[in-house]
Amino acid sequence: MPSYQLLSLDIWDTILRRDCHPDAIKVETAAVLLERHGGELQEAYRNPRALFRLRQDVERQLGAAKKAQGFDDEYAIQDVFRELLARAYREPLPEAAAEELASRLVAEELAAEKRHVYLDPGIEAKIDSIPHERLVCISDFYADEAFLRELLTAAGFSKPLERVLVSCDFGVNKRSGRLFEEAEKLLNVTPAEHMHLGDNAYSDVEVPKRLGIAAERYLPAEEHKKREERERNFVGDSKKPLQYPGAPLTGTDDVSLFFYGFVQNLAEEAMARGIKKIYFFTREGEFYKEIYDAMAAVSKRAYPKSYLLEVSRLATFMPSLREISTKELMRLWNQYSIQSMQALFTSLGVELEAVRGYLVRHELPPEEVITYPWQDKRVQALFADEEFLDCMEAERDEKRALLLSYCAERALSGAEEEIAIVDIGWRGTIQDNLCHLFPKTKMLGFYIGLIPFLNEQPANAEKRGYIDAFRSARALMTVSTPFEMICNSPNGSTVGYRREDGKTFAIRNCEQEEDAIFFSYTKELQKHIIETCVALCIYCENQLVTEFELRPLAWESLKRFIYEPKRETVKAYFALRHNEEFGVGSYVDRRTRFRPLLMALALVSKKKRKEFKDFLRDTTWPQGYLTKYRLYPLIGMYNRILEQYY
Repeated sequence: MPSYQLLSLDIWDTILRRDCHPDAIKVETAAVLLERHGGELQEAYRNPRALFRLRQDVERQLGAAKKAQGFDDEYAIQDVFRELLARAYREPLPEAAAEELASRLVAEELAAEKRHVYLDPGIEAKIDSIPHERLVCISDFYADEAFLRELLTAAGFSKPLERVLVSCDFGVNKRSGRLFEEAEKLLNVTPAEHMHLGDNAYSDVEVPKRLGIAAERYLPAEEHKKREERERNFVGDSKKPLQYPGAPLTGTDDVSLFFYGFVQNLAEEAMARGIKKIYFFTREGEFYKEIYDAMAAVSKRAYPKSYLLEVSRLATFMPSLREISTKELMRLWNQYSIQSMQALFTSLGVELEAVRGYLVRHELPPEEVITYPWQDKRVQALFADEEFLDCMEAERDEKRALLLSYCAERALSGAEEEIAIVDIGWRGTIQDNLCHLFPKTKMLGFYIGLIPFLNEQPANAEKRGYIDAFRSARALMTVSTPFEMICNSPNGSTVGYRREDGKTFAIRNCEQEEDAIFFSYTKELQKHIIETCVALCIYCENQLVTEFELRPLAWESLKRFIYEPKRETVKAYFALRHNEEFGVGSYVDRRTRFRPLLMALALVSKKKRKEFKDFLRDTTWPQGYLTKYRLYPLIGMYNRILEQYY
């Protein structure tokens, strides 16, 4: 074989290959825009493939404009994104903001390419087989030399390249032959001294040969077959989120869809914020962490590191107290304004015997239920008692030291950083407690839902409720305990911490009947949910379906779980005893009884109707109660009334 002064290489499907269709990268970038700014886009573009089609239109028009100026139909990625944003947004972005977002999208596309790109297995040997003195790349592509060099390095291409000559940098391409001419002029070589290698029969072989350049088509059979299969499988047209090939679910009757949406949303937001650590709070967070870890194991993206933090209101409230005073205890009393001293000290994790003498001194029977304790003269006198305050400060300091030690062993030590925390909801008071304990650490809280806060929020706290934007979210959160049941763990509630062999461990209290429900019902349901979430994660990544698109379906699946319950779920729920030691000071029994007489009287008496309505509410799951006793016609009626009220 003759030796050449210059060997030029095509890049795509010659040096670099993708494990997906090339347009899938563009859809993936569109998905990032949708996930982070979907609410700001026009309704027509709230779908990655709709954004992809808009991008194609923009590319065609920018290319045509360049051609009208005497260039080839080339365009630069930054210009494409700038124009796409101008067309897709409901309201025009300020110029600086649009430029910044366009640059971020370029970076996102580079990251997407890196996730999918790999080095052709035979290309370096092929290069070595062609005698040459200088090596360059010549590529028709919409991103510049620096972009492509970064990809080549990421894929592990080891040959030194003098230049990477890209059509978007010159405004001319290989298809017209003008990019070859520009390259030879720039590199000071003649066609007779030049050989080109690439996969495209026209632009990499026919065109250069016409210009007098030696050319060879590079088309390894095995890799080309893989490429053709990927291109056949790509779906460029918009469909409903669960209608692409391989969907593990077809509708909203499986609550797994909700869990996938919630966990995927928090993972994507944490990645977008550059958060490196996500802490899942017990008890419900144990289940969310299992879902998260299972999805992270199959995802093509690098999820932030997850930690389990064994915490509870009971275990964190006392250590977080900035002072021992009735003012500070308003953080508790704002929610539990009617409380006995026994319930108060149970909530603080303080043994009653440790304070009994002070209660006797101030004539406060432990069992007496007091309305507005902070206004009671005896309670005021108790919190003015210096000896009592010393006792309580010692209790607090001991509990605080243990909690700080426990957290430090799990990489949470109060550093100036941003972390994410995950819990079920509903006001995020455990997050508040930790924010008071670690004032330099910014904490972004992800919750199923949030209800109005009763206390002033710490400056370092930020909270997101996944379902909060939906119109009837408040109505649904009035019946949250069935959802809590299916998120439960068999490991008990955290009540404090202990030191042993130089390490700090959580103390967990288990309720035997509660755990029996877990093993007889919840365990298998959670296993199914985890497996389905993994399948959804793989499906959504392969078919480029965004969590943003799935969110309304995820919400609908949660509504159906609560509003149209299945009998096996209802049976498990109404056998449950639930831990409410913080605030209430005891476990709450969910078991119910049938009230046929009350139901009959409710048909003829307004007073009895109100009594029946209150009775249903007190069951904590009216729809579940009605399902348990097969009163199906009343379920739809109750749901309509509930949604109208909220």
